[in-house]
Amino acid sequence: MSVLRHGPFKVPRLTEDHPLYGRLLAREAEKLASLPDFSDDKGLIILSDFGGEHKGADFATYSILICSADKRIVFEEKTKELRIKHGLNDPWKEFGFKDLSYGPISRSLEEFLRLADNFIHGVLISISVDQRIPSLFGLKKKEAHNQIAELFRKNNLGEWKGKESEKVLRVCHAISVFISLIAYADQKILWLCDHDSINVDGNNRDYTHTQKIFLHCLSMYSDKVYDIYGFAKPFKKDAGTTDLLSVADFSAGIIQEILQSKVTKKNVEFSNEKAMLARWMGTRSAFLTKVNLAFIQKDDGTWDVGSVDIKAKLAQP
Repeated sequence: MSVLRHGPFKVPRLTEDHPLYGRLLAREAEKLASLPDFSDDKGLIILSDFGGEHKGADFATYSILICSADKRIVFEEKTKELRIKHGLNDPWKEFGFKDLSYGPISRSLEEFLRLADNFIHGVLISISVDQRIPSLFGLKKKEAHNQIAELFRKNNLGEWKGKESEKVLRVCHAISVFISLIAYADQKILWLCDHDSINVDGNNRDYTHTQKIFLHCLSMYSDKVYDIYGFAKPFKKDAGTTDLLSVADFSAGIIQEILQSKVTKKNVEFSNEKAMLARWMGTRSAFLTKVNLAFIQKDDGTWDVGSVDIKAKLAQP
């Protein structure tokens, strides 16, 4: 059984009808040396977490883990043992970037990351967007957001505010590009999204609208027929899916600090735990492929995307 598929990878021919954001993502995806081989898998799980919305953040971060549903059991069993070992079940505590200094999480972090590298068959995609970029779907922020929101209204896709309308498109296009490359026809796909503004339930919008937007985006990049078997929010105190989602949470959190340190040249202090995460992000794994992309605004006001080359020695304490 092959673990990886080697490039070049090809998405269906993209035209001007596809947003520039999607075309650039596809361009970078096609450059990758390898991606997971899911040809023997019956199902895939997509887990997503987002960051960079706090004050002072220079990048919005979108972290997406796409992994084998069939092979996840070993990782889940190993992390259950790790939780018991470090007392993370009573009281219940999630592995989270904001809680890195919490004793049991700090002491178990190195082993948790090793388990992720060795027992998750998948790809961890981190997409960072320079906050100076007004919109990835138009030249002017307000105009682009109004157009997206109006498009959603006309197509019965819910009532969206400008910021959230752009965010849901950023996420759905990114997932769709990579699903078109690595998923096979008739595979079952579940998207588990952390609690976020793009999946809240309100008077004029709910999570079903996000699901419809995703399916529309997916059809733009792939003509395969998938067995979409679910969209979900995190399950309460479910160690298996929670610990998988924590991988995306760690990625979304640390990539923000890496880029602020290396791109915007801010003085970022890396704790031992953050340094460990940064080194992990820059270390190759035989089973968990890590893809780090960043959209950066250039001095002339235009923007482009490129791969973030994180050196394993980047954050040695």
